[in-house]
Amino acid sequence: MCGRYTQTAAFDELAQRFGIDVDDDDHEDLTPRYNTAPSLRVPIVVAGDGGRRLRMARWGFRPAWKRDGPLAPINAKAETLATSPMFRDSLARGRCLVPADGFYEWSAVPGQKRKQPYYVRLTGGGLFAFAGLWAPAPAESGAPATCAIITTVPNELLAPIHDRMPAILDGDAEDRWLDRRLVDSAELLRCLGPFPADRLEAYPVSALVSSAVNEGPELIEPLRR
Repeated sequence: MCGRYTQTAAFDELAQRFGIDVDDDDHEDLTPRYNTAPSLRVPIVVAGDGGRRLRMARWGFRPAWKRDGPLAPINAKAETLATSPMFRDSLARGRCLVPADGFYEWSAVPGQKRKQPYYVRLTGGGLFAFAGLWAPAPAESGAPATCAIITTVPNELLAPIHDRMPAILDGDAEDRWLDRRLVDSAELLRCLGPFPADRLEAYPVSALVSSAVNEGPELIEPLRR
């Protein structure tokens, strides 16, 4: 799964990287987050009639038809998107990009209950996008939109750490994922394979990231042994 990630870029950086159309009243004052956790409001990129737009959405997916109950999944498995009652409508009409500059996964430590967190990012750093799904809330509710991050099988780098990884999109795949004319589920699912291992790096970090109350750049510092 993907249960924590970092998104430290300012709005202008996101707009340049993801081709977001900007209006004077469209600027979001984003807080750099080194420990983005479920239920927080996060920036997502969606396709609109006039181009790409940035929206804020609560991380924890709730389709408009599901108005009650505690279930709000933060992840969606790529392999079951097309058949899942929870996600299949959004696969057709509610795809988004979730900007990030890194994410965390936890690996079991032999003989210990505690798991070791790892930080994963593009080799050398940089902005990228998870494939995501989003759903607007009913207009009368006053609630924010919601979103989920799609996961897939791990690549060779992540497999020793965890049995899932977030679906990271490359440039062409970003364009296809946001193309509202594209509705064929088989073609969409081809965007969601594991990202090439040789383009990512992973290293152990402090267990401080395991608590959502901790925040700051020290969370992504390599662990000193």
